[in-house]
Amino acid sequence: MVVNELAEVLFWSNIQEYIEFEKANVAKYLPNNENEYFRQRNNFLQDRIKTKENFIDLIEYYSINGKADWHGRNDVQNCTTILHSDIVNAFKYGTYKHGEELLQGHKNASNTWAVHLDDYGKAINNHDNIDILELTIGAGLGTYAALNSILPGNRMISVDIDFVCVRNADGLAKYFEVDDRVCGLNANFWSLPFADSIFDTVCTHYGLDESREVPKTLNEVSRVLKDDGRFIVIARGNPYIRHKNIWELFNITEQECSILLRKASMYSGFDGLVEFANENRMKLVEHKIYDMGKSMHYPIMYVFQK
Repeated sequence: MVVNELAEVLFWSNIQEYIEFEKANVAKYLPNNENEYFRQRNNFLQDRIKTKENFIDLIEYYSINGKADWHGRNDVQNCTTILHSDIVNAFKYGTYKHGEELLQGHKNASNTWAVHLDDYGKAINNHDNIDILELTIGAGLGTYAALNSILPGNRMISVDIDFVCVRNADGLAKYFEVDDRVCGLNANFWSLPFADSIFDTVCTHYGLDESREVPKTLNEVSRVLKDDGRFIVIARGNPYIRHKNIWELFNITEQECSILLRKASMYSGFDGLVEFANENRMKLVEHKIYDMGKSMHYPIMYVFQK
């Protein structure tokens, strides 16, 4: 089961307890009672962590003992364990029909809050006849953007740690009629199963700010990129918004949040990502901040070059 990256950090010394709680909480309240799901989660966090001081201590503990490892993983792929229900869903998600269903939701998003999608897709497909690696498929919003702008000679492999999410890429590829050159792959960002220097472009849509061990991921991105290859990133301009409810629960300010995220090797905003990228031979050559009015949730598109 995939749990959010901040919970992994906070419960690093006892992650199985959180996983078991999360399984039960999801089964009981989602998707029909989201408010109660979050209420129960907050109660659990407060009961186990209790104070701001303890919260900070758990971040400190992870900064010393945490590593690029997946709890409850498949020992062969270092990915989530595939359950019988996952297999059933995977066959459904990899179909043309599911790709069509995803498409409508993604079109609606691009006309409302996801105003960056067109720019993102074009940045990925800036040349024809290139090989593209996508990190994080999730519900397929970034995949949709990439395929909506894909050029005739481009090929793309979309990677996710979750087997079912991988099939979202396959469903969208069938809908766009590019399944002869686009496919999903169940793999881990921290140990990508690719040879060195084989991709022209690597891209990720909210993948870095929703995962741990960002420097390790960037090291792998740099390794599989060709010289002069591009790394296209969409991430939250304000990392505080990702887990605003949890930060507020323990009276963590935005400034403190950024410091703690950086200490835990997570996405901490613009300066932290640029520094991590520089350490891995990737230079920021372009970026765009999307104005979302008064909303704290504004995306940034980063373009790095190796």
